[in-house]
Amino acid sequence: MYCGRFAPTPSGRLHLGSLLSAAGAYLRALQAGGRCLLRLEDLDRPRCKAEYAGSIIADLKTLGFAFPEPVLIQSTDLDPYAQAVETLIHSGQAFVCACSRRAIREHPCTCRELHLPYKRGRAIRLQCSAALRDFTDERLGRIHVPLIPDSLILKRSDGIYSYNLACVVDDLRQGVTEVVRGSDLIASTPLQIYLYELLGAKAPRFLHLPLITARGGGKLSKQNHAAPILSRYQPSEAILLVLKLLGQDTRGLEGVTPAEIWPQAAQRFDLNAIARHDIEID
Repeated sequence: MYCGRFAPTPSGRLHLGSLLSAAGAYLRALQAGGRCLLRLEDLDRPRCKAEYAGSIIADLKTLGFAFPEPVLIQSTDLDPYAQAVETLIHSGQAFVCACSRRAIREHPCTCRELHLPYKRGRAIRLQCSAALRDFTDERLGRIHVPLIPDSLILKRSDGIYSYNLACVVDDLRQGVTEVVRGSDLIASTPLQIYLYELLGAKAPRFLHLPLITARGGGKLSKQNHAAPILSRYQPSEAILLVLKLLGQDTRGLEGVTPAEIWPQAAQRFDLNAIARHDIEID
């Protein structure tokens, strides 16, 4: 059965760009007759706050999303990430690194040959020399990522597990069959596919959506102080806006409740109508 997911980082309120990603993932699952899970990626504790996690869940409910319970909150169970790291170390793919970022910029890391024990202040890295640079996107076709780093951090020197590791581990344990997300994560996809292979699993399909960018500026994001979506629009208005930004047919959906919009929009969801470039707005 199809299984998708929406996995925001609770470092701020839900904004228009996040809602577009949520809409794409949710519509894709509804159209396939499957389910879409909600996951809160809150491992980076300095950036994430409990009140944002609560507000995101509340905003999504107001916007008519119905995600299966329970919601996976990464920080509540770190064991799967620790087990994955141990597996990769024992297979010789990962190693403990004592280099600082500056040291790595100045000379190649040789920590893999040193077999250092792990302790606070040291990172755990994955050797990436065998990672492929190409993958197939369900919407964009074959994609080539020209730059792949020599190594990938799995666990930071401050003890926080990395996004790439946690994303793969969680998609595996939740049975995700297709990842729908923003195109800003395209560069991470070959590395994540490589992690799936090293963990002995088949990677899901990937579908990257266009980003919303401010006119004359960068990506609409929490870091760029994007306004909370429900501070600007009524729930149904916000949904119709993202559907239009995704190129979808919204005729007959005005005046319909949020919960009623989604199944109707899913019936007519057209992947080919989505722009192949970023979406610029005022």
